[in-house]
Amino acid sequence: MKKLLMLSLFAIGVIAFSSQKSNAQSYEQGSTIAHLGVGIGGGFGLPISISADYGWKEKISLGGIIGYASRKEDLIIFDAKFTNIFLAARGAYHFDLGVDKLDAYAGGLLGYNVASVSLDPDPGPPFNNVSPGGGAVFGVFGGARYGITDKIGGFAELGYGIGSVTVGLTYKIN
Repeated sequence: MKKLLMLSLFAIGVIAFSSQKSNAQSYEQGSTIAHLGVGIGGGFGLPISISADYGWKEKISLGGIIGYASRKEDLIIFDAKFTNIFLAARGAYHFDLGVDKLDAYAGGLLGYNVASVSLDPDPGPPFNNVSPGGGAVFGVFGGARYGITDKIGGFAELGYGIGSVTVGLTYKIN
């Protein structure tokens, strides 16, 4: 995972310094922006997520997020693997801070956490029927995107969701 993160940061640097064109804009109604992020915190392990936001109104975007996280714990007698797949709809309000290429926003999400637990070695009944704790989820977040080129940028979000802090790449689809 460290190699992937380092490769992503290297790619951002190459794109940022090799591009002569940097007229990326902040939030635009009618545009679609995709995110690929890596998070920390939230108790799910190291989550990765893919999300997209569509500029629905002048300052309001709607979209969705899919996230995956897995972590292992040594429980003395056996090892447990916890897996979470996070699916949610999200919406955000975008603030105009007057800074070129910067899109600051805050929003909320509502969705479902598909959770599972596997134990190794399998302890048999009744222990193999452990409740994984999935279910409905809601969250709030605040974040910012910064355009490096007219299509590619970076983002950071803080809040309650699959990770407490998420950072990654953005790509403007249209």
